Amino acid sequence: RTTGPEDPAVLLALNRATTTARLLSGVIHQINNALQVNSGTVVLLEARTDLPPATKPALDRLRNQSNRMAGTLSEVQLFTRASVHESAPVSLREVAEHSGTLRTFAIRRAGLTITVTSEGGEPIVTGNRAQLQQAVLNLIANAEQSLAPARRGAIHVHVDADDRWVTVRVSDEGPGLAMQPREAAFEAFTTTRDPWEGAGLGLWAASRVAGAHGGTLTVEGESGNVFALRLPRSASDLAGADQN
Repeated sequence: RTTGPEDPAVLLALNRATTTARLLSGVIHQINNALQVNSGTVVLLEARTDLPPATKPALDRLRNQSNRMAGTLSEVQLFTRASVHESAPVSLREVAEHSGTLRTFAIRRAGLTITVTSEGGEPIVTGNRAQLQQAVLNLIANAEQSLAPARRGAIHVHVDADDRWVTVRVSDEGPGLAMQPREAAFEAFTTTRDPWEGAGLGLWAASRVAGAHGGTLTVEGESGNVFALRLPRSASDLAGADQN
């Protein structure tokens, strides 16, 4: 269905998302402080000689889990603090891998799986990394929502580069795009879900990012389970490939 910016439920959902984003920075700071305390305590305990042998595996687990959590928070901060104005060479392979890492926990918790693969050389484009990552994350989130009712299935993110273009394809094993025409999915405030689950801006934003970078976002296949983000390769990357 098509909602709209005048829909009270949509406005409330958007405001909630903005408030959540503002809270996120403070929450990350507090969790990092707690993790530093945990890591320091592990170091102090490991220096002791009077602990039973069974303690060492427990300390190893605590250290590993603290490091994993710190790494996850670092990945989130990298996305939230990135400039949305700077333009530079960007590897879409790295963007896809980073996006997959950010969503891995939620995807696994939902009973789903995700794989990220690439082929065809280094897929460099010129653009804004934060915007490009937002587009890829939106496509992954769309795939998650497609699979959510069944709570099973796989999401595949594949990056390939030819002589002129880099394409990121995000596919899933869900029922596919129900709306007709399918291009309507890229219009703002178009969604088949409750506004609290999404305002219908994910595919629209991804499409706008693609267009701003001289590319396209399309639906491939009859079932509508594959979204293809296609962007021109960086001019400097093409020059390097020609010299080789």
